[in-house]
Amino acid sequence: MNSTNRTFAGIDIGGTNIKFGLFDQQGKVLHKEHRSTMAEKGPEALLHLVANIAERLLFFAADEELEVKSLGIGTPGAVDFRTGQVIGTCPNIKGWQGTQIGQALRERLNMPVFVDNDVNCMAVAESKFGAATGGGTTICLTLGTGVGGAILFDGKLYRGANYSAGELGHISIDHNGRLCNCGNKGCLEVYVSSKAIVANVKALLGDDMGSIFKRVLEGEIENLNIRKIFAAFRSGDEAATRVLGETASYVATALSGVVNLLNPNRVVIGGGVAEGDNGFVAMIEREIRERAFDSATDGMIVVRAALGNDAGFIGAGLLGEMTS
Repeated sequence: MNSTNRTFAGIDIGGTNIKFGLFDQQGKVLHKEHRSTMAEKGPEALLHLVANIAERLLFFAADEELEVKSLGIGTPGAVDFRTGQVIGTCPNIKGWQGTQIGQALRERLNMPVFVDNDVNCMAVAESKFGAATGGGTTICLTLGTGVGGAILFDGKLYRGANYSAGELGHISIDHNGRLCNCGNKGCLEVYVSSKAIVANVKALLGDDMGSIFKRVLEGEIENLNIRKIFAAFRSGDEAATRVLGETASYVATALSGVVNLLNPNRVVIGGGVAEGDNGFVAMIEREIRERAFDSATDGMIVVRAALGNDAGFIGAGLLGEMTS
């Protein structure tokens, strides 16, 4: 097969959903699906589900006469890239630490399987096809069920001495703050995850939704989710505006220190929360510029990820190419 017609396969394991798909050498998505992670069923069930998804994806590729030479997996937690074992804690997937994803799937599929942290995969995809092209230093942050990060130097991933670099979601912004699932206090994740934002809006609304949320939620508070919050924000709702403004401040508090440390060319923000509205990313940028040194932010851009929810499985699919 001509290298320009190669097909890549990737799976992105998230705290809520597993996204997976096929794409070509130019980054064009040929097929994609998603499934519920069902993390509450435990790590063995999740690994079995991922293996079934991998087989389904490869069978689909074979039916379409698409040649796939390797499979890539993105997962929460630090990952030993050499073996494909999850070595870091995964607060949103209990018991996942220690799982031998690479070994299990290589044995079951009889093909090369590459595994890395999910935000590392997002960063790889954005550097190849999206908002982080052009090299330089990039900080990537994802806001969703959890909060993760990745660092690119000259377009190449920096994984750290023990593959744990980029855990931005567990920077503590208040040492006496809320307890995080990781066991620490005041982690960024407990203030800006999708669950935290929904809870903060619900608490602020109380028994009075107001006219905008009443319309957006069709009178039922149970309909409240991130998309509805951003819809209310775009319509000027006071509670939505206040909570998202506070969320942007929390994110900027963590990122401004990282910006001072690394002096990046760009900050790329992705994940389900960032997908809601580009104005939210602009709020984060303003806050970073207020908090970080002028010399560290001069020429820096803060942008929303370009590939959306496809970035994770696209980056995962590219992992094999990075080793060749």
